[in-house]
Order: sequence, then C-alpha cells, then structure tokens
Amino acid sequence: MAEATARTSRISLKDVRASVKRMQAEGERLVGRIRRDAQSLISRTRREAVTDLLADARKFEQAIRKRAERTIEDLEGRRARIIASLEEQTSRLVETVVRRLNLVTEDEVKELRKRVAHLERRLDQLAAGKEKAA
Repeated sequence: MAEATARTSRISLKDVRASVKRMQAEGERLVGRIRRDAQSLISRTRREAVTDLLADARKFEQAIRKRAERTIEDLEGRRARIIASLEEQTSRLVETVVRRLNLVTEDEVKELRKRVAHLERRLDQLAAGKEKAA
C-alpha cells in the first residue's frame, strides 16, 4: 500500500515540465511588466527632474532680475544725489568766483537790460515830445 500511495503522490515528469513552462511564461510576463514599470518610473522621474530643474532656473532668473532691478534703482538714486550735490557745489563755486572777480551775475544783466529798455522808452517819449513842441 505504501507503494501505491507513493505512485499516486508522485507527479509525472510531463506534469513537472508543464508546470515549469507555466512558471517560466509567468515569470517572463512578470519580468516584462517590471521592466515596463521601471522604464515608466525612470522616464517619469527624468521628466520630473527636468521640470524641477526648469522651475528652479525660472526662480533663479526671477531672483536675479529682481536684484538687478533693485541695483539699477539704487544706482539711479545715487546718481541723482551725486548730480544734485555736484550742481550745488558748482553753483556755490561759480558764485564765489563771480564775487571775487567782481563780475555781474545773470540776474544783474537782466535787471540792467530792463533798465536800459525803460530808459530808451523814456528817451523816445522825450524826443517825441520835443518834436511836437517844435
């Protein structure tokens, strides 16, 4: 009886081969699926890495642009202050030189022109009055 149960509990070589073939086919399908999943994950990871890299580059560009704009504004402010200071210093220096050289200023020349024009008008009026009297 032990021989009979040993015979029935044994699997035939044909069954073993079929089982191995099924396992091999299933293993190949599994390996293919794993390969496809891995490729998908790698390509997705690469895309995400490139996307992240581009986003970082854009942020860096914006940060640099803001810094450049602030620097330009700062330089423009400094330039305006320097020009104002130079104009003030130049004006004071010119006034000092004009006073020391005893030269007339632009305002004084304007005032003299007004006075001369007024005197010319008065002379014209006087000349016209003498002609009427004569």
